[in-house]
Amino acid sequence: MTTRILIVDDQLIVREGLKQILELEPDFKVVGSAQDGFECLECVKEKRPDIIFMDLKMPGINGIETTRLICQDHPEAKVIMLTVYDEKESITQAIQAGAKGYVLKSAERSELINIIRKVSRDCTFLDPALTTKVFDCIKGGTAADGPAKPMLTKRELQVLQGLVEGLSDREISNCLHISEHTARTHVKNLYRKMGVSTRSQAAVKAIKERLIDDSRQK
Repeated sequence: MTTRILIVDDQLIVREGLKQILELEPDFKVVGSAQDGFECLECVKEKRPDIIFMDLKMPGINGIETTRLICQDHPEAKVIMLTVYDEKESITQAIQAGAKGYVLKSAERSELINIIRKVSRDCTFLDPALTTKVFDCIKGGTAADGPAKPMLTKRELQVLQGLVEGLSDREISNCLHISEHTARTHVKNLYRKMGVSTRSQAAVKAIKERLIDDSRQK
């Protein structure tokens, strides 16, 4: 099966360079490119991409707002932010908008290929360096600063650990020696208890509220 990819960036050299890199893979096809949010929205309607590489800051509609509109109207399309910006605020805003991945433009070709394949399997990806950055930014806070943590079972915490690591339901089931159906059920319960609707949102909330630290202590 061919993965259809749309590249969105205001720099022509980035769009052309990324296209050449990605199309070295026989099952990847770049179906279009756009230089801003408005052009991107038109391309999504026309080309129906599976994966969208989205720049963060562009003329007109920025990457975060464009991502939000795409996820509302075309939820089947998966957005990966590809940017030079590593601020915590940009990362969390992109994930809240619906992005499935966030990676820096310094990533190597092999990393980009791996990210596309993971996100295509409905996994999420956050550059490990950025995960550390997000976690470090919230270390100064305390549990009393925000709402109470959700009450999660030991198994749910183990599944949540898998979500943070970007594992698919099948990979979680293999790691925990449970059925894939059971893994999906735990994921749905996590969404309900945590008040989130995507794997990316669950992963970010787990880091912010230190739920993963809790799971490792149990």
